[in-house]
Amino acid sequence: MLQADRRPRAVRAFNFFVRSPALAADALLQRARRRAGLSDFGPDFNEEALQVLLRSINEEAKLHPFGRLMVREKLSGQLENRLWANHWWKKYPEILDLEVLPILLITGLQRTGTTRMQRLLSRQPGARPLLSWEALYPAPVGVREENRTRIARTRRNERAVKWLSPTFHAIHPIYHDQPEEDVLLLDQHFMSSTTEAILHTPSYASWLEGRDPAEAYAYEKKLLQLLQWQRPGDYWVLKSPHHLEYLPAFFRLFPDSTAIWMHRPVEECVPSFLSMLYHSRRMFSEQVAPEEISEHWLPKLGRMLRNGLRFRNENPGRVLDIGYRELMEDETAVVKRLSGVISASPSLPAGPGKTYRSSHRYTGEDWGLPAAELRRRFSFYLSQTDLSA
Repeated sequence: MLQADRRPRAVRAFNFFVRSPALAADALLQRARRRAGLSDFGPDFNEEALQVLLRSINEEAKLHPFGRLMVREKLSGQLENRLWANHWWKKYPEILDLEVLPILLITGLQRTGTTRMQRLLSRQPGARPLLSWEALYPAPVGVREENRTRIARTRRNERAVKWLSPTFHAIHPIYHDQPEEDVLLLDQHFMSSTTEAILHTPSYASWLEGRDPAEAYAYEKKLLQLLQWQRPGDYWVLKSPHHLEYLPAFFRLFPDSTAIWMHRPVEECVPSFLSMLYHSRRMFSEQVAPEEISEHWLPKLGRMLRNGLRFRNENPGRVLDIGYRELMEDETAVVKRLSGVISASPSLPAGPGKTYRSSHRYTGEDWGLPAAELRRRFSFYLSQTDLSA
């Protein structure tokens, strides 16, 4: 049964006494300019995406006052990132001439071991992971070597999540100095699936589904070049389930890529993911309806799988399949199997990394989705890989 964390007393008091206004684009843009001391968001700034997002948040997300405060800070931070990124591209235009490193892309449905795989492969020689503080704040503030401010802000975010929702942190621990999803780079262009995961924003999600993802990936490319300029490597280790829906667009922009598709039984990963969404949304809203989550995300998961399977079948050799149980049972064997596409010796041990033991408890029955129903719903996927069984 779904059980929500009790809100901290300070949050309950804030929600009781404070009435915060709707989010407005002009106010956010002015705030970002004032805080950064810069004014140019760049020629590729998509204000339409921001406006659609804000309208959906204001009309549909049912944020409590503290949740609205957090969303305002998040969006302001992304706008500040854009200001600083554009500052560096104008000051050092040669950044955009850098060749993007080859990419090892980890994807698959959520809760299939993508995070564990990313952290494993990020420890191999030559790997260039995207760390959490870089994903949230990819542009240096003030001077190129200034990392302290961004790291400190990410550590505060880490502590805040743990304080607001211990259950969410148990499901998906966030560490400022560990690899994180590059979907957060797409967030900087206000075109990613992050928002529909943490908030109820169906009209924004529908708008996003009808957009060409190429412009968001083009902006991610520029951010990867900016990050390489700060800290190089031999190859990127990137990860996000988001890409499963958009592999053709990703590979068009990053042709020197190999995808690793993680697989896990759907009766395990789907309820786990829906539970994670519930606890994530509870940080921002008092009104989180489990049926809204499942009604939105079950069709989306199906679309992600169908699109991913189509690309995989049409591009043999570009997508490598790894099973969740295979990874959990023998990480060193997985590294050995992938030694042809990473700079690693076949006998290289995985080595120590930051691990955790989750206390997450969930079941498909919490969502009215017994195992047999989930396997029926996603039978088109199960029939094409034995690693998801």
